[in-house]
Amino acid sequence: MNIALITLGCPKNLVDAEVMLGLLAEAGHALVPDPDGADVAIVNTCSFIASAVDESTGVIRACLELKRAGRLGRVVVAGCMPQRYRESLFEMLPGVDGVVGCSDVDRIVTAISRLDSDASVAVIHEPVFLYDHTTPRVLGTPRHLAYVKISEGCDNRCAYCMIPSLRGRLRSRDPDSVRREVEELVSIGVREINLIAQDTTAYGTDIAPQSGLPELLAALDGTGADWIRILYTHPAHLTDAIIESVASCRSVVPYLDIPIQHVTDHILDAMGRRTDGSTIRTLLERVRQSVPGIFIRSSVIVGFPGENEADYEELRAFVAGGAIDHLGVFEFSPEHGTRAAALAGQVDRTTAAERARDLIRLTESLAVERGRQLVGRRLPVLVDETGDAELVGRHPGQAWELDGVVRAPAHRPVAPGEIHTVEVTGPNGYDLVGRLISGPGHDGSNG
Repeated sequence: MNIALITLGCPKNLVDAEVMLGLLAEAGHALVPDPDGADVAIVNTCSFIASAVDESTGVIRACLELKRAGRLGRVVVAGCMPQRYRESLFEMLPGVDGVVGCSDVDRIVTAISRLDSDASVAVIHEPVFLYDHTTPRVLGTPRHLAYVKISEGCDNRCAYCMIPSLRGRLRSRDPDSVRREVEELVSIGVREINLIAQDTTAYGTDIAPQSGLPELLAALDGTGADWIRILYTHPAHLTDAIIESVASCRSVVPYLDIPIQHVTDHILDAMGRRTDGSTIRTLLERVRQSVPGIFIRSSVIVGFPGENEADYEELRAFVAGGAIDHLGVFEFSPEHGTRAAALAGQVDRTTAAERARDLIRLTESLAVERGRQLVGRRLPVLVDETGDAELVGRHPGQAWELDGVVRAPAHRPVAPGEIHTVEVTGPNGYDLVGRLISGPGHDGSNG
């Protein structure tokens, strides 16, 4: 059959989609980019917060419209929404033909094969699946970068988060399997490896506490990957050994994604974050001292139950202090089934939205100031795309589709996947502009 797959949400969801595509292609199905005219459309959904559910629902309804118009055969909903709502999705979204849970990506071929014989197909099991280096994948990223999921599930139980109920307990991959997958990706031209998980700093603690993320990074350092980037670390689990590994491994770029969520002690305690404001401030200082030139990404939640004006001002002052280079700002979403949804002191939605807008404006102004501070710096830039005599890429401190880009006129031919040296000439909002200095190279690692 001709199958179109639309994936929504985070990079972890994207890897699930890539696995489904790999299994479908291996089974002989044709993968098409557009649901219009396809035999089957699979919508790989996110349901982490209400806005993600709304986005997923909108895409599903658009596919159902195509089906009603006779321009699409069947509609299958996969991922987090089926795991959360299970068979009730058939009532929520009449016309859906199948639902496949987020731990059932390995059963997608079987689910598709049942569409012709079953009135509705439901494949939803408890979360136990964990892919490995032998699992087929079709990359949905540019060919020079890839995400590698090193574990699945989470044991942190943050008060606002549904992930453990959807994805299950922490399940770490075998380190040799991770290494072999990275080697295979490098062999087909991938230059940037992005390590992802619900909590990358918890990697290995469920299988071999003495062999965690530092040992994995050391093993991956010899795979030939040019850039290795670490996303989704937890500040309560970011040890000195992990920080030292970021500093010492040649391929690991000076970048850490450390979602702090807040800095006020009583808010962090209510969130169940297992840390406090002083510890967070000390940690970020230690990271900067240990890894010269590091770029730090983080995220915060405003409007969490109990957050008063003083709490927000403390958070705002912390952000204004410049401890974080890239910041994602989220409004608290009271998700049914989480502890936070039932907490006293729920913040008015209008107030939460105003705080989010204010913090976003602040991050925008800080980004421009940081861009000015980088003027004159020569940075290795991995080219993501070219066109109109311009290269668009990222330096080591910019994650793909998260942190802005570097733009520079290309006065000679350049190609995606090449690493060039660019001298920064100024900021452009969250982005940087510069001039091309040197040709393709392998720079970009620490030092």
